[in-house]
Amino acid sequence: MRAGSEARRAIVGAMVGLLYGAVLALLSAFVFGGGHNISTPLLLSSAPVGLLILVGKLLGEPYVGYGYNAALFGAPLLWAVLGSLVALSYRGKALRLTQVLALLHSASGLALIATVGEQHPERLLREDILIWAPAYLAGLGVLWSSLSAASETRRAIVGAMVGLLYGSILSFLSIFAAGGGHGTGIPLVLSSAPLDVFGMAAWHVGTSNVAGHAMLLAPPLVWAVIASLAALSGRGTSLRLTWILALVHYASGLALVTMRRAELLPLRSFANMYVMVNVLVWAAFHLAGQVTLWWRIGTR
Repeated sequence: MRAGSEARRAIVGAMVGLLYGAVLALLSAFVFGGGHNISTPLLLSSAPVGLLILVGKLLGEPYVGYGYNAALFGAPLLWAVLGSLVALSYRGKALRLTQVLALLHSASGLALIATVGEQHPERLLREDILIWAPAYLAGLGVLWSSLSAASETRRAIVGAMVGLLYGSILSFLSIFAAGGGHGTGIPLVLSSAPLDVFGMAAWHVGTSNVAGHAMLLAPPLVWAVIASLAALSGRGTSLRLTWILALVHYASGLALVTMRRAELLPLRSFANMYVMVNVLVWAAFHLAGQVTLWWRIGTR
């Protein structure tokens, strides 16, 4: 019975890690593509598999392309292994192996950045990298907190990291729903309320770069706080704060959409199937997060 339970833990951990790695690969490809050629997210997400990129650069074309493809497909496999080990990290050997792989991942990622580098480092300041960064930090947070933190602290850290990941995916989906300014901004407002007021204020005073960064960072920050509180146990102050923050999030989101509905709705000429599909994808993912949140609150 015990062996069967541990096998299930390992399989579930591997599946969660595989899904997380696939999200990182998707976000890294999005940042690396689009003509920006920012390889740092892919190097960090896939290390030490990303070492194949360095090998490819030493050998030249077409091996450089092979190295990038290997890193892209290797990221989900790497995190599947780490997820499986994290699920078993309460045991001695699994804990030590997780620690070794976590150190190898972090050290090799830093080594790759120092060795391969960026041809245009200033592009690291682009807004789209802010979509990948919270998702990656979420995974690192879960990984390292699983190795040392106490029970309640670990719950809060893991919850915050899951919230970061959820919020960063909401930001990513909201960009497509916005359609380069021709779609709708409602998903981004609803995902980031009440922090979106800072982005709106920056936008109105003419600092569009600050506004863009604030709007992309707001959903991960909002959901990191809510998920951290929801992850705690008991029915005390943390539960009441979770209720309050969730209700403030909904109320402020609806208020912001109501006040800005004219500028958030797409023009009729741009309200095409592409925008509608992206909005529906965001809505399905957003709804799944809300159901999970209130299920967690109910189990408290």
